[in-house]
Amino acid sequence: MIARQLFAVVAGVSVLTALLFALLPGALGGAEPWPMVLACLAVGVLAAASIRAEPRRLEALVALVLVSAIGVIAFDATRLGWGVGSPSIGHFGLLVCLSFVISGWRWGLAAACLSAAAVLGLALAQQQQWLGGDRLVATADSLWLRAAIQLFLVGAGFACGWLIAGVVGRHVHAADEREQRFRGLLAIAADAYWEIDARYRLLMFHHQQPAAAGARAREDAYVGLAPWDLPDFEIDDEPLDQLRAHLEAREPFRDLPLRWRGQPRRLGHYLMSGEPRFDAGGAFLGYWGVMRDVSADVQARQALAATESRYQDLFQRIPTPLVLHAGGHVLDANPAAAAMFGLPEPAALLGQDLLAAYEGGDSRERARRASETLLAMPAGEALPVAEYRLQAHGGRRIVARATGVRVDVPDGSAVLTIFVDDTERKRAEDAVRRSEAMLSHLVATSPDLITLSELHSGRYAMVNRSFERLTGYAAAEVEGRSEAQLGLWRDAHAHERFVAAIRDDGAVQELPAEFVTKAGEAVSMRVSGARFAMDRRDYLVVNARDVTEAERARLEREAILQNAAIGIAVTRERRFVMANPSFEQLFGWPAGELIGRSGRVVWAGDDEYRDVGAALGPKLARGEAATLETRVMRADGSAFLARVTAKAIDPSDPQGSATLWLVQDVTEQRRAEHMLASARDAAEAASRAKSAFLANTSHELRTPLNGVIGMARLAADPATAPAQRQQYLAQIVDSAQALAAIIGDILDLSKIEAGRFELECAPFELGALLHELAHAYAALGQPRGVALQLQLDPLLDRRVLGDALSTRKILGNYLNNALKFTAQGEVRLEAWRLDPQRVRFEVHDTGPGIDGAVQRRLFQPFTQADESTTRRYGGTGLGLSICRELAQKMGGEVGLTSRPGEGSCFWAELPLPEAPPADEAPAPAEPPVELAGARVLVADDDMVNRLIAVETLRRWGIAVDEAADGEQAVAMVRAAAADGSPYDAVLMDMMMPGVSGQEAARTLRRDFDARRLPIICWTAAALTSVRDDALAAGMNDFATKTIDPPALRRTLARCIAQRGGVSAPKPGSAASSSSG
Repeated sequence: MIARQLFAVVAGVSVLTALLFALLPGALGGAEPWPMVLACLAVGVLAAASIRAEPRRLEALVALVLVSAIGVIAFDATRLGWGVGSPSIGHFGLLVCLSFVISGWRWGLAAACLSAAAVLGLALAQQQQWLGGDRLVATADSLWLRAAIQLFLVGAGFACGWLIAGVVGRHVHAADEREQRFRGLLAIAADAYWEIDARYRLLMFHHQQPAAAGARAREDAYVGLAPWDLPDFEIDDEPLDQLRAHLEAREPFRDLPLRWRGQPRRLGHYLMSGEPRFDAGGAFLGYWGVMRDVSADVQARQALAATESRYQDLFQRIPTPLVLHAGGHVLDANPAAAAMFGLPEPAALLGQDLLAAYEGGDSRERARRASETLLAMPAGEALPVAEYRLQAHGGRRIVARATGVRVDVPDGSAVLTIFVDDTERKRAEDAVRRSEAMLSHLVATSPDLITLSELHSGRYAMVNRSFERLTGYAAAEVEGRSEAQLGLWRDAHAHERFVAAIRDDGAVQELPAEFVTKAGEAVSMRVSGARFAMDRRDYLVVNARDVTEAERARLEREAILQNAAIGIAVTRERRFVMANPSFEQLFGWPAGELIGRSGRVVWAGDDEYRDVGAALGPKLARGEAATLETRVMRADGSAFLARVTAKAIDPSDPQGSATLWLVQDVTEQRRAEHMLASARDAAEAASRAKSAFLANTSHELRTPLNGVIGMARLAADPATAPAQRQQYLAQIVDSAQALAAIIGDILDLSKIEAGRFELECAPFELGALLHELAHAYAALGQPRGVALQLQLDPLLDRRVLGDALSTRKILGNYLNNALKFTAQGEVRLEAWRLDPQRVRFEVHDTGPGIDGAVQRRLFQPFTQADESTTRRYGGTGLGLSICRELAQKMGGEVGLTSRPGEGSCFWAELPLPEAPPADEAPAPAEPPVELAGARVLVADDDMVNRLIAVETLRRWGIAVDEAADGEQAVAMVRAAAADGSPYDAVLMDMMMPGVSGQEAARTLRRDFDARRLPIICWTAAALTSVRDDALAAGMNDFATKTIDPPALRRTLARCIAQRGGVSAPKPGSAASSSSG
C-alpha cells in the first residue's frame, strides 16, 4: 500500500514540476523547458504505471522510480545551469531514505551512490564551467561547501533510512507473526476467508488448502468482483436471496451453502459465514468471513441417500420374499413376499399376524422361538436357515426355507425374515425322485441295451443289464473304458459318424448298426442316441435294440418286395396303398405315383375293369387266390399281356382286408416260348446236320485213310514190282494230302470258333494270286469240259494289304465248289475294286442252282444242300462256313445269289487297300547258307516223327542226332559243347514226357544264348499261343508238323546264318548220326 501511495506522490510531483517548467519559461534563465518537461512527465508516467503493478514487482519498481527521480533532478540541475546550487538537489537524501525503507538496503545503497555521484558530477561541471552559468555559487570555496552539504544530506538520508528500515522491519515482523497466528487459527476454524468492501466487491480471498495453491492466480482475479459474479462459484437461488438480504440488512449470516470449483474437474461444497465491518465512527466498511469445506459431508449424505434408495429399490425388486415384522405383526414386505402369500400387493400384508401364516404345530412353534431368539441377539445377527411349511391366501401350501436377521427400526427392534419359496423345487424334486426311480427301474429291466458315456472321451459311465446280456461284457469291464478300446461297433467309422451326427444335431434315431460281442459274434442293432449335459459335462445316452432276427426278417421281406422280378401291389377299397418298383416299372408309373389312385388306371377300359372284377371277385370273396392272363395298360396307354394273381391278405375277413396283387409281364415269355419252339426245331435240324456231318466226315476221313493204309500194305509186299510200288506210293501221297485237307478244314473251323485264329496284314500281289488260283483250279473242270475264265479289273494289278492266305482259301473254296457242282458250261471268276479300301470277288457257275430255303443255311457249319449232295459229291460241309468266318474276321462279308436251274453266284467283299509302293532298290538277298556239314539235334518223343525229320535233314547233308525227351536233349547239348563240337541248331518238340520242350529250352538258355545255340520249336499244335509260349521259353523260331521241307530248310538256314554259319568240326570228332 505504501509503495502504491509513493507512486502516486511521485507521479503527482512529476506532473506538477512539468507544468511549472512549461508555464514559467522566463524563470528558467533562457533554458529550453521542453526536455525537462518531458523528463518529468516520463518519471510521472512510470510512477503512475507502477501503481497497478503486481505485488511481487513493487520493490523493484519503487527503486526504479526513485532512481529515475534522482536522474531527472540531476538532469534539470544541469539544464538550468544551477549545479549543486539547485534547490531540488536537497531531495536526494529523502529519495535515498525512501529507497532504503521501501526497497531494502541494496537499493538504498545504490540510490545513495547515484546521488553522491550526481552531486560530485555537478560540482565538477560547475568548477570547469561546463554548465551554462552559475548564478548560485560565486566562488570555488562556496561551490564545494555546497557540494559537501549536499553529500551530507545524502548520507543523512542513508542513515535515516537505515534506522527507519530497522524499526519498520521489526514492526512488520511482529505483524507477520500475528498474522500467521491468526491465519493458523483461521485455518483450523475455516478452509477459506474473504473480505468485501461496502459495495460488495471482493477485496481478498484466500484458501487454506495447499492443494489449491495452483489456483492462486484465479483467486487474485476474483478481487473487485461481487460474490455472485465470481466465475468458479455456484449458489442456488434461495441461498443467494438470503445472502443478498443479509448484506442489505448489514447483519451477520451463518452457513449459507455454495459450491466452488477450486480445482479443475472438482466441484467442492462449502458453508459460508460473514460478519459486517464498521469503522470507529460506525460507518459500514464491508464484510469479512470464512468458508468451511463440507464436500465430504455432502458426498457422504448423497452416498447414504443413494444407498438407501438402492436398498429400498432392491427390497422392492428382489425376487426373494422379505418380511419385516415385530411382535409377530408385519411392518413391511416386498412384492415377492406378497406374491408368495398369494396377495396382490405388499400393502395387503401390513399389520397381519405373520405367525398365523405358518402351519400349526412344529413350523409355527419353531418360527415363534426363532423370533424371540433374534430379538435377544445384537443387531445384524442372523439365525441358520431352516425349512418351514406355511399356508398362503387361498389355502395353497408353501414349503419355504427361511432365516431371520435382527434389525433396528425407529420404534425399536424388529426381525427381517428372508424366505426362499421351495414349493416348486420340492415338487420338482419329488417328481425327479419318482422319475429317477421309474427310470432306474426301466433302465434295469429294459430289454434294450442302454449305455451312458462321456461325449468327449467316449468312456462309458453306465451300462444296463441288457448290455451285459447282449454283449457278454460285465459292467465292471466296460465302465471307464471307451468304445475305441472295446471295439463294440464293427464299423469304427460308422461309430464316428454316429457321434458326429449327435454333436451336430443333438440326437440320432433308429440308425442301423452292427455290434460285436465279447465272443466275437455279430449282432444287428437299431441304435438311437441323444446328447445331454450333466455336472457341466456333455454325455451321450445310447439306446440300442437287438434286431438281428427282426432285421433279418424285415430285410428279407423288403428285399423280396423291392427286388422281386414280378410286380407286387396292395389295394384297399379299390385304391393302391403300396406298389413295389417292379410293379411301377411294369406299368410305367413314376415311383410313388400309383399310391392313392384307383385300380382302374391299370386296365384298358371300364369294361375290362368290370370283367376282371367279375372273373376274380367270387374267389377273392371266399379268401381264395385267383389267377388269369389278360391284357393290361401302362401309364402311356400301351398294353401288354400279363399274368395277374390276386388274394385277400386276411383270408378270414376278405371283405374288410386289403388285396395283394402279383402281376407278371408274360409277353416276352410267350414270345420266348415261340422262339424256343423255333430254336428247338433249329436245334433238332442242327443235330441232324451234325449227325449227318459226323457220318459224312467219318466217310471222308476213312476213304483217304483206307487208301493210305491199303496202298502202304501193297507197296510193302516184296513181290510188288518197282514200277507198281511207285504207283502205290503216289496213291499214298494223294490220299494223305486229301486227308490233310479235311483235317485242315476241321482245325481251321475249330481255331476260328475258339477265337485263336489270327489274320496277317502284309502286302501281296493280288493279280498274281488270282492268276495262280485260276491256273491251279482249271484242271479240275477239264475232264468234264468245264472252262474256268478270269476277268480282272486293271486296278488290281497293284499290290494290296491284307491276308493273302485267307483270301486264297475263300476264293479257292468258291472255285472248288463251282467246278465240283457244275456238270457242263463254265465257271467265271470276276474281281474289281469297289472303293480305295474294298475289293469285290464273284464266282459264277452254270450249275444246278440253289433253292432259297437252302441258301439261308448254306453258310452254317456242317450244312450242304441235302444228303443227296453229300452222297453224290462228298465233302464235309465246312468250306462255306469257314469262308464266312474268315471274311468276317477280315472285316468283309460273303453271300450268294442263285435260282434253281440258273446257276449260282458266290461273292465276297474284302478290305484290301492298296499297299504303299515298294522301295525302288530291292533289299539285297541274304547269301545262301550251306547246310551240308551242319550238326542238328532232333528232340521228339515220337519215333516216326524223329525218323521223318532225321531222313529229311540227312538228305540236305546235315549230321543229325536224336533225343527222346527234354532231359536227354539237355544232356546231349551240354556234352557236345564240352567236347568242342556244339550243335548248330536244336529241333525241339514242345510236348514230351518228363521234361517238356519248354522246360528244356529254359534250362539250355541258362548256359547258351539264342545266337550261340538256335532252338527251333517243332510242334503239331500250330497255334499262336503255342508260338508265343515257345518264344517266351527262349526258342528262336517255329516250325509245324507235318514237315514242309522248303519251309523247314528256310528256317534252319535263317537260324544258322544268325549264328554265323556252320561250326567247324573238332579234329577227330565224328559228325555222324546217333540214335537216342
